[in-house]
Amino acid sequence: MTHRSAFFRRIVPALIGLALTAGAAFGAGAPRDTSNGRQMYQGAAMNCLVANDFYAVHFTAMQEGRYENERHEFTKYCQEIPGTGKTYLSIDLLDRDVRNTPIALRVIEEDLGAGSQLPKEKRTLAEVPPKIYKNGTVETYTNITEPGHYALIAVFGDEAVTEDDRLRIPFSVGVPSPVQPNRWPGALAALIGALVLATLCYVAYRNLGLRRAAPPLGGGTEKAPRRSPV
Repeated sequence: MTHRSAFFRRIVPALIGLALTAGAAFGAGAPRDTSNGRQMYQGAAMNCLVANDFYAVHFTAMQEGRYENERHEFTKYCQEIPGTGKTYLSIDLLDRDVRNTPIALRVIEEDLGAGSQLPKEKRTLAEVPPKIYKNGTVETYTNITEPGHYALIAVFGDEAVTEDDRLRIPFSVGVPSPVQPNRWPGALAALIGALVLATLCYVAYRNLGLRRAAPPLGGGTEKAPRRSPV
């Protein structure tokens, strides 16, 4: 193995590690994506699945207002609704067998409390009695006038026996998203470090190549003396 190959075998892993560190830091410090499933989605890009051990549904929250160039007069959200107002809530039943089961709905406001405490119910905003939804879409609406934490409670069956028959879908209204820590300075430092190291590697490579190609001191190579025949 040549000195040049050994040199690059030591340097390349360090460069790759720095590049990955810079990329991770940039990704972590990027601003929140407004197309995230928990915030907002439009058209066919729907992904807001809520489930417990027995039931799985697709949740949609809608408010009046058109998003950019959308044709529809309603903007769809998942579990983070940016503002108050008249809000339409619906769940799509993913299990066809459940479409023959009566389902009751309640929209409640919750108090999340502090730490790991279970949310407490503050008041009921809307209530729909048990009903069978053959088309698989269960809907209700309510006028939310105050920012806060809310939940849509779906109760499966005429008489829910266990907690498993109750599906809670939490969502927030007008609550700022958690502030992400600013990691841009660290990402920028990692990127600059990677560039500096790459420059040093290139200079070292050039110097190593020139040093090996330079002729030895003393003015060229000497030819071996010819041996005369005996």
